[in-house]
Amino acid sequence: MVERYIRIRPDIKKREAVEELVPTGRTHRKLVALFEHLKKFESINKRLQRDDSSMDDVRVMSDTLIAEYPRVVEHIKDAEKIVHTPSFECVIVKVIMGAALSPTATETLKRFVVAGPAEKKRKEREDDYASLLLQGKTKKGRQPAPTRHYAPLVNIIPPTPNKVERLFTQCRLVLTPQWSSMSPANFEQLAFLRANREMWDVTMVVSVRERKVC
Repeated sequence: MVERYIRIRPDIKKREAVEELVPTGRTHRKLVALFEHLKKFESINKRLQRDDSSMDDVRVMSDTLIAEYPRVVEHIKDAEKIVHTPSFECVIVKVIMGAALSPTATETLKRFVVAGPAEKKRKEREDDYASLLLQGKTKKGRQPAPTRHYAPLVNIIPPTPNKVERLFTQCRLVLTPQWSSMSPANFEQLAFLRANREMWDVTMVVSVRERKVC
């Protein structure tokens, strides 16, 4: 809504019927400043839903967001409950950053150990807020490469926020005003199908339905 206001403001100021309702001066400057903050949150929200977002990326974005907006902590502290194994995700982050691991952490990832390092492909640079944060993490947080090497799978294990943000997005697409009276059971079924769309197609749904009818 703020973005739409900024985009159409020059035109609505020319309309005499609504000219007096258009924010001016200090109010307008506040809205413009708010829009810049909202763009940062939107950038991170979209980045969390990408397939190439790693646990290390999520840690960098979360820490930076909390440092810039301390009140965010009040809203995300309860989100820790949705992480199935926080200790495992912390170990993954350390491996990606090249940090030293404790004996216990090393034992946790022993199945991922490989003989040599995996080659990395260069990525195209992006200029949105979240991408700029992640481009700078290599300069600030990355440490010398460890002597033990792990399978490339470690770097692409999806973080919990990635799945959660995708689920919330799919739920918003399903629960539109027209479907607000939908029963919880039907909503859960549609949300599940949308969130896992890559695992099924129309043919599979029809075959399952026919099996139930028979």
